[in-house]
This record gives sequence, structure tokens and C-alpha cells, in this order.
Amino acid sequence: MFGRRTTFGTNQQSFAEFKETMRPTPDADGVTRVFPKELWDDPKIGNFLREVGFAPDDARNILPTAQDYIALFAAAKKRLDERTEAFNRDMTARHGYCRAVPFLVIDHTIWDSEHGAFLYAQMNLVGYDDWNVLMLAADVRTKEVCELAGHPGTVPAITEVMTRRVIEWKQRHDAALEAFGITATGGRGITREQYEAEQDALRREIVDNVGWMKPRIISELLRVQS
Repeated sequence: MFGRRTTFGTNQQSFAEFKETMRPTPDADGVTRVFPKELWDDPKIGNFLREVGFAPDDARNILPTAQDYIALFAAAKKRLDERTEAFNRDMTARHGYCRAVPFLVIDHTIWDSEHGAFLYAQMNLVGYDDWNVLMLAADVRTKEVCELAGHPGTVPAITEVMTRRVIEWKQRHDAALEAFGITATGGRGITREQYEAEQDALRREIVDNVGWMKPRIISELLRVQS
């Protein structure tokens, strides 16, 4: 199915070429859209998009700007700082002392790469949110008093595993997007509802996988630090 050539009127156009028309650059009005405004003028594509419930200025068709993402990350980082302060207050009240710091399961090296763009732009995930964070001891006293694993800094083995998984998730998303794109260009692919269901399932899988990793990371840190 993937790689099949489809037809716009009398012109042959592959999905790769179709994706090129869905470039992440602003339209003439300065707004960057998933489906650029020019596509809505195409009798076949425009009609299809309307039939499946899209409109040029739907919120889901408007891509966030770099400034939008900067604000999103800043707000998420602020929430993380607040959660860290609250965690340390609560643990200090309980144990007399605590200096814990966040550990990101999918770490900053992944978020700062092309794979990070997939996670935040297509999966709507932010690494500072609770699903991706462990609170670990910043010093020996916290480790002993609060019985927390010590923060190891970056762990190349974890980064390597998570990078491989993110690449696999991205490949699955690209396959679903391509199947939907084939439908959008007049071929036999999948519906918008099926694409969105696959996208939602992938997002849940990513969050669940990170949740599955957390106790295993803690267990291994405690083992090597004991």
C-alpha cells in the first residue's frame, strides 16, 4: 500500500510529493497549517478534506510556532520546578531533610534532537511533565535519609534504549500518516478516524512504556549504588 502512486486529476503524484506540499512553512497570511490553504483550492483534495471534517483554520490544522513551543516548554518547566519544591518540602517535613532533583526517563538529548520534534509536535508530549519524571537524590544525605536512589546524571544505556524506541514509534506514526495521506490523495489508505486512533494509541504506548521503565530504573540504580 505504501509508496503507491495516486492521482490528482490528470497528474501523477506520490505521497512523498504530497508531503512536500504539506511543508511546515507559513501560508501567505503568515499562519503555518498542516494542510496549506492552497490544497483547499484543489477540487479533489479540498472536497475530501471538507468531507472528513477539516477546515483550513481548524485548531488541529494550525501548527504551533516556535514561540508557542517555547512558551509551552517554559510553562512545563515551571510546573516541574514547583513539583520539585513541593516534593522536597513534603519529604523534609517527613524526614527532616531532602534535596531531590528531577530525572527525565526520555532525556534532554532525545528531546533536543529530531526525535524530540516527533514527541512534542506529533505526539503532544512534553518531557517536563510528570509521566517522564523521577525524583532522585541530589546528594548522599538525601539518598540515605529519604531512601531515594541517587541521581546518576545522564545514563547512556537508558538513552540508547529510549532512542531506539522513539525511532520505532516515529516509524509507526509515519506509516499511519502515509496511509492517511494516500486516502487524502484519492487512494485506498485509512480514514482520519483510524489515523487519529493510531496516533492516540501510540501516545498511550509511549507514556505507558515510560511508566513501565520507572521502577526498573530505580531498582537498577539502587542495586548499583548499594
